[in-house]
Amino acid sequence: MSSLRRALGSDGRPHWLWVAGGFFRDLTAAGLTDDLAEVAGLLADMERFQELLAQAPEAAASTWPILLPGRPGKALCLGKNFAAHAREMGAEPPTELVWFAKLPDTLIGPGEAVVIPSWLDSRVDPEAEVVILLGRDLHNCNPEEAKQAIVAYTLGNDITARKQQGLDKDRGWPWLRAKNLATFGCVGPAWVPVGEVPAFEDITLRGKVNDIVRQKTSLADMIWKPERALVEISRWTPLRAGDIVFLGTPAGVAPIHEGDELVVEADGLGRLVNPVVRG
Repeated sequence: MSSLRRALGSDGRPHWLWVAGGFFRDLTAAGLTDDLAEVAGLLADMERFQELLAQAPEAAASTWPILLPGRPGKALCLGKNFAAHAREMGAEPPTELVWFAKLPDTLIGPGEAVVIPSWLDSRVDPEAEVVILLGRDLHNCNPEEAKQAIVAYTLGNDITARKQQGLDKDRGWPWLRAKNLATFGCVGPAWVPVGEVPAFEDITLRGKVNDIVRQKTSLADMIWKPERALVEISRWTPLRAGDIVFLGTPAGVAPIHEGDELVVEADGLGRLVNPVVRG
């Protein structure tokens, strides 16, 4: 599997690394900036990508700490996108797309701690997800345009203050604060181009807590596949290269606590690990 990783270099700066066959090519040293929109656009233009890759020097980067794979312009999430999860939340599967915002400043990378605030009086749940990266702008798009805009996948964990979410829903308020406490969105470990992963419907997603599998499903079970969801979202708001979308979580959500280790895995997409602390 080849992937695009963002890591902390020996110079103390973030570097984009192309990882293939155990070797690292430093795309930042070849001129790639730290802007996720530029990275996404590069993945959408493989001819330009190959030209940059040819200029990228090898790097001894196996010990460089892995970072959040870029700060997106927008981070959107699909809600209740697996029927079994909708039912465990006390609802029937939606007939219209449910989507909401994850504020970019909320997001953290692999190995960073999910911090449950000491003042928070709420059950907190992890939600294992697959995340897509857009490499082209979309507005009022059709399914083929949406498909062409998806340039890479990674993993995500949409941490949710569940009790607070329920209280706000009962008041008719949005879910925004329950989904957007600092550190309540994990993304990584790396962007895997669409051509490097199995067929989307053949990917199995797993969410673990302390090596115990709580969530497991095939992406074929999604109600709204990525292209269909992007068509609907793009009717309402323009999407840009560098935006990301969490695709929804399967059934099996349950509370987490200080000292837990959260793991998200999916075929061909690696492993996203984050500890949980209270503070």
